Amino acid sequence: MEEESTNITDSSESTKEQILALAIKLFASKGYGSVGIQEIVTEAGISKPTLYYHFGSKKGLLEAIIKEKAEPLCQDIEQAAEYKHDFIAGLKEILTTMINYAKKDPDFFRLHCILSNAPDNSEEIKLYLGITQRIMSAISGFFIESTSEFGNMRGKEALYSITFYANVTAQAMFAARDTLPVTDETLHWIVHSFVYGVANG
Repeated sequence: MEEESTNITDSSESTKEQILALAIKLFASKGYGSVGIQEIVTEAGISKPTLYYHFGSKKGLLEAIIKEKAEPLCQDIEQAAEYKHDFIAGLKEILTTMINYAKKDPDFFRLHCILSNAPDNSEEIKLYLGITQRIMSAISGFFIESTSEFGNMRGKEALYSITFYANVTAQAMFAARDTLPVTDETLHWIVHSFVYGVANG
């Protein structure tokens, strides 16, 4: 049986944050289901008991990532999606919020995309479903509220919500990889190309 260190008294926040950052990087590059506890502790240079002390399990580690990283993203999107009776400005605010988050924390944003599209019935999709549902609900609510300005969109709110979210997520990933220049002109073009489709829907 493999001998393990029993250094479980280190409760420093720096250790916890380092484990979180490494786990995010590994989950984002390989997928949650493909990364085991042993790989995480080996890469982190810690013992299994240290990880268990901070997070309890691999599931607990993902739950901590969701709390630390996904919750703020969700709250920012919910705030950006509050309808203020300016359709174009609202779309731009949602887009800008997503891009800013992706550029600030590209590893987590990549993981966010992976978790949002995890296999049905997987542990990770069950843990992350609440986040994706809240984000989609916020964006859907924005489109429902905007029907007062775009009456021709009535009945298509769900479709436009999904299409816009997919577009925004893709653009944010390009921005995180520095393959999309984030300028006012670029943001204007992305939003107006989408709005053109809505106006002619």
